Amino acid sequence: MEPKDTTHARVRARDAGIRLLTRLTTGAAVSAVIGVGLFGAVSAYTIPGTATTSTITSSSSSTSTSSGLQSSTTPVTSSSSSGVSVSGGSR
Repeated sequence: MEPKDTTHARVRARDAGIRLLTRLTTGAAVSAVIGVGLFGAVSAYTIPGTATTSTITSSSSSTSTSSGLQSSTTPVTSSSSSGVSVSGGSR
């Protein structure tokens, strides 16, 4: 049979280990959330095509819309051809 002091020491060591593991897990989770937030903010800031100021210019060949896209006077045409199917991968 083990002495009482040894059993209590093992229990205290186990409890200290559980507390440490809990703190490490919480720290990792909080760090991950902060990291994802920072990465998202940097990504959103660096996406091309976003404008901070609005300028509208017009020319004789195109008109600007509120979305910033320009309409073209060139008609859209279609042609019929056989479809192309690509499958497989590289090895």
